[in-house]
Amino acid sequence: MPPDMTEEQRAKRRKKNLELIRDFRLMDNPFMGRVFQGDIELGQLAATLMTGRDDITVTSVATEYEIKNLCDRSVRLDIHAFDHDKKEIDIEIQREKKGATPKRIRYNSAMMDSNFLVQSEDFEDLPEQYIFFVTENDVNGLHQLLSPVEKRLGKGLTIPYDDGIHIAFIDSSKADDSPLGKLMHDFRCRQAEEMYYPLLKEKVRYYKENKKGVTIMSDIFEKYLQEEHDAGKSEGKREMILGMIEDHDPLAKIMKISKWSADQIRALAEKNGLAVE
Repeated sequence: MPPDMTEEQRAKRRKKNLELIRDFRLMDNPFMGRVFQGDIELGQLAATLMTGRDDITVTSVATEYEIKNLCDRSVRLDIHAFDHDKKEIDIEIQREKKGATPKRIRYNSAMMDSNFLVQSEDFEDLPEQYIFFVTENDVNGLHQLLSPVEKRLGKGLTIPYDDGIHIAFIDSSKADDSPLGKLMHDFRCRQAEEMYYPLLKEKVRYYKENKKGVTIMSDIFEKYLQEEHDAGKSEGKREMILGMIEDHDPLAKIMKISKWSADQIRALAEKNGLAVE
């Protein structure tokens, strides 16, 4: 919490946080990240049900896993896991349609590959990827729970094109009585007792009802709020700089006001098709 808050303000903030935590679902990234972080059993459950394969053995699970490339661009994966055979699994939670686009998937996949090739330069060593976009609603208008992306070669579209990347959209609003449907039902639940899977039920109950778990979740939520606040301030500064560039303010003035370097300002201008005077 901000250090200048009064005790009364802190008490109100804590009460509000507790209300929000009780309202959390696994479809909410801060909560999903905490529940799945480092939990091999939960990673195994999700990977098995989403891939439909029983030969995957998850060996590591990381949430909010950040990958950076040589140009300092980055991507943060919601749930990132590997199995014993080096299959790479990425599970993304997308509440809004704009985040579940083909080019977003392409970018995630490319970043995952580039990160792997830092260790191995042989393209044939690239691991199989399983990328799942779990959405709040039916973003593709297909009216089905699981929508795999199928790749075919040739005009007749009869030959499978196997590049080792397996992509699927999962519409959580189409939860049914299948194993995957029950998992999606659990992802959308606010109450632990309403969940099907005991592993998820136990973990969710801990972070919503156990005093220690609630404290941990409250601290994480405070950090999340601060990051959102900082991101908003950063975006506001970018908008201010772009406005000054469009108004033809001199570079020295923009640097003085924004505290950005000349290279940073020029890069932002170039990215937005502008020139700095």
